[in-house]
Amino acid sequence: MTDQILRRQARLPDAPAAAARLLEPLLAEAAGEGARPVSLTLDYGPAADPGAAVALEAWIERATRTLVFAGARILDAEGAVLAAGSAIFRRSEQAA
Repeated sequence: MTDQILRRQARLPDAPAAAARLLEPLLAEAAGEGARPVSLTLDYGPAADPGAAVALEAWIERATRTLVFAGARILDAEGAVLAAGSAIFRRSEQAA
């Protein structure tokens, strides 16, 4: 499960929480249907211009019966990390 990486192309939004707006939905998708966010941590790299083309990646670091630990990052066109995030999701009782 940890070797699968979700990849998406996007445009960087013009908002203070641009990284969160891009990464949280992808992290949730990686965590699986019905998973609810418990924690989201973001680390920022170099600034990028709003509207810049970026690549998004998300993956599962580890999963237990009740929690999913996921990671993600935003990359510029040259592959530099603009932001990195990690999240913890609680699995729904039906999925556990």
